[in-house]
Amino acid sequence: MLHHVITTAFCAAIAASTPALARDLVPAGPIILTVSDAGGATWAFDRETLATLGWETITTVTPFTEGPQRFSGVPLSAVVAATGVTGTTMDAIALNDYRVQIPAGHIERHGVFLALDNNGTPMRVRDRGPIWVIYPSETLEAASRRFDSLMVWQLHELRFQ
Repeated sequence: MLHHVITTAFCAAIAASTPALARDLVPAGPIILTVSDAGGATWAFDRETLATLGWETITTVTPFTEGPQRFSGVPLSAVVAATGVTGTTMDAIALNDYRVQIPAGHIERHGVFLALDNNGTPMRVRDRGPIWVIYPSETLEAASRRFDSLMVWQLHELRFQ
């Protein structure tokens, strides 16, 4: 499995070259998510940095788990707001290079959620972590499982276009 190591100096350089919204988003721990836009701006997040964007807990069902599950993490809309990233689609890329395109309109419409914990436990790579893209089942479309292929687990990168 490929692991990315990003130095503090590199993260500081990224933060210095990004909009003021994201200047305080300099991770100190292992990078678990990178977000980029079509213009080449990149933001790096560790678990703690993501948590500062608005940690929430949701309860939902997925086609990949049994019964209601309690997921904690951050709404993808919080990441978008903090970085100022724009685009009509985003490539969601997993550690194993599984990749899907998610329409940016889904972020708000379906409340796309970046789960880091499942039932109170941080998700490890072997447990679909460190980040799992969740479409909460509260919307009729999400409950119909139309979005199964978009629920990327082991997420590590989002590229907005």
